[in-house]
Amino acid sequence: TEQERIDIALALNDLGVKRIEIGMPVVSEDIIRATKKLMEMDLRADIVTFARARKEDIDLSVECGVKHIVVEHAVNPYTCYYAYDVDTERLIKRLVDHIKYAKDCGLKTTFMGWDVTRASLDYVKKVYAAVVEQAEPEAVVYTDSFGVASPLAIYKAISELKKELGVPVEFHVHNEFGMAMGSVLAAVYAGVDGIHSSINGLGERTGNSSLEEVVMALKYLYGRDLGIDTARFREIVEYVADASSRAIPVWKTIVGTNVFAHESGIHVDGVLKNPQNYEVFSPEEVGLQRQLVVGKHSGSHTIYYKFKEFGIELTPEESAEILAQAREMAVDLKRALFDKELMYIYRDYQKQKARKE
Repeated sequence: TEQERIDIALALNDLGVKRIEIGMPVVSEDIIRATKKLMEMDLRADIVTFARARKEDIDLSVECGVKHIVVEHAVNPYTCYYAYDVDTERLIKRLVDHIKYAKDCGLKTTFMGWDVTRASLDYVKKVYAAVVEQAEPEAVVYTDSFGVASPLAIYKAISELKKELGVPVEFHVHNEFGMAMGSVLAAVYAGVDGIHSSINGLGERTGNSSLEEVVMALKYLYGRDLGIDTARFREIVEYVADASSRAIPVWKTIVGTNVFAHESGIHVDGVLKNPQNYEVFSPEEVGLQRQLVVGKHSGSHTIYYKFKEFGIELTPEESAEILAQAREMAVDLKRALFDKELMYIYRDYQKQKARKE
C-alpha cells in the first residue's frame, strides 16, 4: 500500500541505505503519491524512480519531483526482436533518445539493461558503449535477469565493462539457480560500483539478491562495513514480510529464526563456552536471539542448559532420562520441541520418579 511503501522507505533510510528505488510511477497513483510525499521529507537517501525507455514514464518521474531515475530496456537481440520489434540500431537510438530526454529534464540518469546475460558479452559491450558515448548516463547497470550466469561469468563481464566504459557500473541479479549472492561477491571483486538488493530478497519469480545477505557478506567475507544499522534487520524484514504477504522461512539466511538455533549437544556446549565456536556473528547484530533447541539430535548438554534457563538444575541422570523422552517426542512430531512440551515431559518425569520412590 501507499503507506507501507513510505514506511519501508523510511526504514531503509534509517538503516543507512544510500539509495532507494521507490517504484515505477506509471504503475499506479499510489506510487506517485508515495514518491511525492517522500521527496517532501528530505531524506538522507537518494530517492529513485524506475522507468521504461518511454517519455510518458520519464514525465511521471519528473512530476514526482525526483532527481534520479533508472531507465531500463532489454539488451538482448532475441528479446528485442520478439518483445520489442527492434534491431540493434533502433535499440541504441531508442536508448540514447530517452536517456538524453531524461537528462534534459534535469534527472540524474542510470541506464539499466535487462536480460543482458543471455546475450553475448560482445553484443552487450557494443550497446553499452554506444549508449555511454552518445547519451552519457551517470551510470549503467549490468543485469542477470534470470540468474543464469555463473559468478565467474559475472566477474569477467563486470571487469571488462569497468575497463571499457569509463562510467560507474552497477549490478542487478535474480536468483533462479541460487547463485545471486555468489554473483554479487564476484561483482564486488571485479570492482562493481553498486549492488541492487531488496529486503528479504523480494522480487520477480525467485527474487533478487537480499539486502541482509549483501550487507553481512560484505562485512564478514569482504571486510567492507557499509555503516548499515543491522540490529534492525529482523524488525524490518518482519514488516516487509507482513506488507508483502511473504512469510520469512525459519531457515532464511541471516535473519531466519533458525540461524542461531542450536540443537545438537556438541553445538550447545561449544556455543555456550564461546559463541564464535559456532557463530560467525552475534544474533544481536541482526536483531535476533540465540536459541537452545531440543530435538532428535540434542544431547544431555542441551537438556541441562535448557532447563537451567527455566531455573531448574538437573542431575546428569535426570538430563539423560529426560533427553530420551524428548528425543522420542521430537521424532513423533517431526520437529523440535516447544518449551511448554519440555515442561510437560519434566512434570511427567517427576511424577514417574515419585511413584518409583
